[in-house]
Amino acid sequence: MHCLEGGFYMAGLAFLAPETAMPSFVKTLGASDNLIALMPVLLPAMFSTLGLFIAPFVELMPRFKPFVVLFGGLQRLPYLIAGLVLLFAPQLGGWLLPIVVMTPIMSGLVGGIGVNAWMEMVTRMIPAHQRASGWAIRYMIQGTIGLSAGPVIYFILEHKPGAEGYAWLHLICFSFLVLSWVSQLFMIETPQPRPLRLPRPRYSMYLRELPLLLSAQPQLIRLVFARFTGMGYLMLVSFMAIHALHVTGRPQADIGHFVLANMIGSLMGNVLAGWWGNRHGGRAVMMVSRSLCFTLCLALPFVHTFNGFLGAFFVWGFGLFVDRVGDLTLSAELCPVERRPTYQAILAFCQMIALITAMMLSGWLYRMTQNFHAVVALSGVFAAMSLIILRFIPEVRKKGHLAPVMGENPPMA
Repeated sequence: MHCLEGGFYMAGLAFLAPETAMPSFVKTLGASDNLIALMPVLLPAMFSTLGLFIAPFVELMPRFKPFVVLFGGLQRLPYLIAGLVLLFAPQLGGWLLPIVVMTPIMSGLVGGIGVNAWMEMVTRMIPAHQRASGWAIRYMIQGTIGLSAGPVIYFILEHKPGAEGYAWLHLICFSFLVLSWVSQLFMIETPQPRPLRLPRPRYSMYLRELPLLLSAQPQLIRLVFARFTGMGYLMLVSFMAIHALHVTGRPQADIGHFVLANMIGSLMGNVLAGWWGNRHGGRAVMMVSRSLCFTLCLALPFVHTFNGFLGAFFVWGFGLFVDRVGDLTLSAELCPVERRPTYQAILAFCQMIALITAMMLSGWLYRMTQNFHAVVALSGVFAAMSLIILRFIPEVRKKGHLAPVMGENPPMA
């Protein structure tokens, strides 16, 4: 159920293609370069915004599932509302851009209320030695379903260009989000035999102790910087589809082909990430991904054909989803068990700042230079810095510090 829930959720988002189709769509609506750059990260950034305010309550919850299911249902509704508005009120004109932009913002903010409880619930559900494959299977389900996203996007935008086409894409997305929510209903929450029963401090005291908690974990500080400098993939993709269509002279509907290449790459990348991550841990998987990002940045200035850009999107999808599996695996294992919801919230908040900062930086650079290759160069520098930082984070499993969650199975030899 964990794998189906994530697979259906991310497969639904694949039909909107926030990394490829949505930047092109908001560009046609008159969005600025900075807003175009932010489109791929609006949803994950908003997911990370409220976690610090919710984490102290999550630490005291005896059960997580009711809370997760409630806010999981509410967070999916904005996509239904946006789809219906785009379909039945295309005459809104100047209001279309705010509606499209506010959809991931509202979904992320509401989802961010429940995401820490969800993360703690599924971390307890899955044995430590199977976490990498657990995340990878979710992404593989997304990739398998997402193989149809590219042809569907191409067909819809070919026959229903503009707001009406994107309305149908939002409604298709929502249908998969509903399947994802139904999967949550059938999850079996792992009981915690020895609840932590932490005393509830005053909220002001809780906020004051957050910097001390992070400073006590130097490996997590390195992970924060590794995440920030690992934004190369997202910095690239906001403008890669726009650049590819401009260079090749292809119509906007051909974005569907890029989405298909991306999905095939993500599917194959998750096969590698699940196998490699279970054997060697999250850090090794992240280093493979960041090396691939650096290589992609070296190659992109020499890509000028449609088939070449298809290959670039394949590599991008492969590397990004390898990176996500590695990041989720490593962060869950680096966080101390006793305060894991709070540590996850701190990491998520830092991730939100990193996402917005990196994407604003790439948007500013593109606006100042109007040159995609300048963004490519910046992404390559970020990838190289990330590789250096990751070398100073020890692999938790090799050090033998992987702490089992209370009530979960110990790692196998």
